[in-house]
Amino acid sequence: MWLLVKSRALKRHRVKISIFAMLASVLIIGSLSFFYFERGLGGVDDFWDAAYWVVVTITTVGFGDIFPRTAGGRITFVLVALGGIGTIAYVIEEIISFSTTSQLKKMFGLGATRMNNHTIIAGWNTKTEQAIKELNSIGEEYLVVGLNLDQTHMNAAGITFIAGDPTKSETLSRCNVKHAKTLLIPIENDSETIMVALAARTLNRNIKIVATCDLREHVEMMRWAGINHIIPHTELGGRLIAHAIHEPIIVDFIMDATTSEGGISLRQVEVREKTMLSDMPIRKYERVAAIYRNGQFSLDFTADPILEKGDYLVVLSSSR
Repeated sequence: MWLLVKSRALKRHRVKISIFAMLASVLIIGSLSFFYFERGLGGVDDFWDAAYWVVVTITTVGFGDIFPRTAGGRITFVLVALGGIGTIAYVIEEIISFSTTSQLKKMFGLGATRMNNHTIIAGWNTKTEQAIKELNSIGEEYLVVGLNLDQTHMNAAGITFIAGDPTKSETLSRCNVKHAKTLLIPIENDSETIMVALAARTLNRNIKIVATCDLREHVEMMRWAGINHIIPHTELGGRLIAHAIHEPIIVDFIMDATTSEGGISLRQVEVREKTMLSDMPIRKYERVAAIYRNGQFSLDFTADPILEKGDYLVVLSSSR
């Protein structure tokens, strides 16, 4: 089967292989012939002088610093000129065509990416725009994938995107999901979110998947689909609205702390070895807000607690 696939691939590229083989033959045979006939005459002292002469001939540069002085050299010149100029013209045309095709594919999102350790965002909506702002603020490499994307806007904003159905393995492969770090799914349709997660998890078992959830009863299904972090956005919005009635300052604090444009920011610090809280590398303008251990948050800082490997610190810092 492997040999059959390879033979079919070779047949599809037979013409290109023949052209490149012909160009290599002209370069090698022409250099050897010119070295044989013109060695010691007109500036040809070694093989590399002969190769230089062949190259300037087939590229039609023709500096005139070396020219054939023997009959064999003249015959070589004619053969190289006839066989090489047309061949190099075809090679240059193929290079230009490949470059143009690659640019067009990139412009319309039809190509594939070679990004590594990047973030993939499935779908485009207001949540995607906010996520991109945050990713830009921390210098994270990312791309957007989805159907019916506004390609004009994407190109104008300099956003890398892949046009296609993110529930399909072929589309995710073009996103290089196998080497991606994170997949964000801010899609408003929970069924589609689960399909995207399943397709991605099949191709990359180690990718971290973060998704929004529209209905609370779908949370368990999303966990079953391999989504690591689930954000019930409607529930979260409802909580903030309720808090805003009696505690608007709390809401302002949360909004400020969860955006890179605010004066306060939150970050998590992983504890990599057993240590005391006072020995953790916390900057002067930062404060530990909570300790996260075994799925629970602790606010007890009365003593200098011992931190275990795998714990996390929730740290507040001020950009001012």
